[in-house]
Amino acid sequence: MSLQDLLPLDESHIDTVTTVVHQWCKFHRVAIDSGRGRVAMTTAVRLAIGGKHSSPALAEALGRSMRIKQFQRPVD
Repeated sequence: MSLQDLLPLDESHIDTVTTVVHQWCKFHRVAIDSGRGRVAMTTAVRLAIGGKHSSPALAEALGRSMRIKQFQRPVD
């Protein structure tokens, strides 16, 4: 993920994304700079751009998406 990925989001949405991803990583004991952490961040940005702007909606969508992704291919 690059900074360009964040351009469509305003500052409050960026804060929401980073907070939700940090919480997800902490709950799942995943380092944010690991492969799964990077996938979670990229997924959360995609979801936020797609309209999931509130923390609860984004957290729920991220959790659902990451559960699906774990069966698609393993990431460290």
